[in-house]
Amino acid sequence: MTMLENYDDLIAEMGQTEPDYTDIPQGGELSKEQFAAKMKAERDAVSELAMVTEMEVVGHGDLFKGYLDTLARFDRYSPQNTLLIFAQCPEAVKLGDYDHWKAAGTPVSKGETGIRIFEPGKEYLKEDKTIGTSMNIKRVFDISQTAARNKYQPEAAKHDIRTLLKALMGHSPAPIKLVDSLSDGVGARYNEPTGVIEVVRGLDGDSLFRCMAQEIAYAQLDHQDTETLTCNDKGFSAYAASYAICVKNGIDARGFDFSDAPEYFANRDGKEVRGEIKAIRDTVNEVAGRMAKTLEPPQREARKQEVRA
Repeated sequence: MTMLENYDDLIAEMGQTEPDYTDIPQGGELSKEQFAAKMKAERDAVSELAMVTEMEVVGHGDLFKGYLDTLARFDRYSPQNTLLIFAQCPEAVKLGDYDHWKAAGTPVSKGETGIRIFEPGKEYLKEDKTIGTSMNIKRVFDISQTAARNKYQPEAAKHDIRTLLKALMGHSPAPIKLVDSLSDGVGARYNEPTGVIEVVRGLDGDSLFRCMAQEIAYAQLDHQDTETLTCNDKGFSAYAASYAICVKNGIDARGFDFSDAPEYFANRDGKEVRGEIKAIRDTVNEVAGRMAKTLEPPQREARKQEVRA
């Protein structure tokens, strides 16, 4: 008796189609003008989500710390997109668009609508004759939203503390000098008048990393050409950036406390808040980028291949 061929696998394969985004207009349903209006409405809604999230995270210490945890994982994304990731999927660890996950053999799970972020579109001429860049909505998915949700393993092996310290202090924005002690019992301090980072001798590895991360972040901010940051701002931003740098590199960061964040950001308008969040993100990104250049090739390659927007 001839056995009938089983086509169940073909049906399963054909069933792996891209999610049907019901909120995105399909071709032929709307006129060009209607389509453009709907896309603008979506961009406006996503932009509003980013602004609302921005004010929420600076109004609650735990939320601010949670946002920094997301920043630690996605420092290559713009500040606006990092806020959008935190708002929609705060536990995200690895992102890719639909085609990325399909090509990786781990298609997006049915029913997942993704995380909406912005990506640069075409350039255009503004009314003032300058060149602008349009922004489009892009949907990305965390690995937890794919068939690989239970298979995630960190791409970069954990480095020993000596290797991490060498990477952190390599190409420091300020020279580093050992001292016997510092006032107030701190382990390290960036001396603004001299432009030198002073470090107390004899610190253990994790303590040294935490101290150096904060002072290198401070020195980085001190070298930025910006009129939006005061000395006090640099101190807070450096503290926040150092927390994200520690989290990113597996350093114990339980001692960091952001309960004073609401008071710190009180009475600041949206532009000031955005400026500070951008300064924190840029600092983390700069330090992480320098570290990746001196760490083992796997981490350099992982950072190079990271999906960003």
